[in-house]
Amino acid sequence: MIRWLGFGVILTGSVFAQPVTVQKPVECVKTETLFQGLTSSDYKEKPIWLGIQSGAPLPKYSLFVNEQTKSWTLIQFDEKMSCVLGTGEASTPIFNGPKI
Repeated sequence: MIRWLGFGVILTGSVFAQPVTVQKPVECVKTETLFQGLTSSDYKEKPIWLGIQSGAPLPKYSLFVNEQTKSWTLIQFDEKMSCVLGTGEASTPIFNGPKI
């Protein structure tokens, strides 16, 4: 009986979950500077994905990855400024389709 009550609380909580807005500090620099840094001999990351934000004049997103070290950097950029949204290690491709 207690298990079913717990399950009901979890199920009800997930159904009525409200979105939460969080603020996260990000580092931003000139686009040219960031692209040069990511592709330099220090990181050797290459862009493997590009996305364009709907309805926005210029914002784009890109994922840079170093296939040997598995490091990755997710950025948002336009013609002038780029911001690092996240970085990490142990990137794992989940799509094995044709390379672009």
